[in-house]
Amino acid sequence: MPSPAEPPFQKYQDWENDTIISGEHVIRSIQEFESTVKVIKTEHGDAFIYAVASNDENAKTFKIVIGPIEIVITIDLKKLSIVIEVYVHIPFLGKVQIAKAVGNLRDGVTLKIGFPPYVGGLLTLKLDGKDIVLEYSFDALGLHYGGRMVIFTLP
Repeated sequence: MPSPAEPPFQKYQDWENDTIISGEHVIRSIQEFESTVKVIKTEHGDAFIYAVASNDENAKTFKIVIGPIEIVITIDLKKLSIVIEVYVHIPFLGKVQIAKAVGNLRDGVTLKIGFPPYVGGLLTLKLDGKDIVLEYSFDALGLHYGGRMVIFTLP
């Protein structure tokens, strides 16, 4: 049981070099993470968009989570080509890839997604001015999800 001088979460262990740092560092890490995640309110809860670290300065990778659907998008910023991978998280089955496509943002890419009876619908990624936009309409685990969101704005 922690003493009054050491309430829970006051210490944090950095596993890389086994140092103990203060709770302030934990709070700063959480705040930094929250500042990089874009949260969008939807009818059935929040959708999340966040950038994934990339080794290529000409490419950006994003993960988008809407309900049980996870979408991974990699964009070549020079050619505007795009790779899209779609996964569904199904109870007791786990994460299952249900679609993958390659295309370009100038023409737009529409994917029909499905994993009957759990998921079915459409996803469209396209360029709207300088905005990379995701339009979605799908049913998943008994709920309907539909909307439009800006993923990223080109420089």
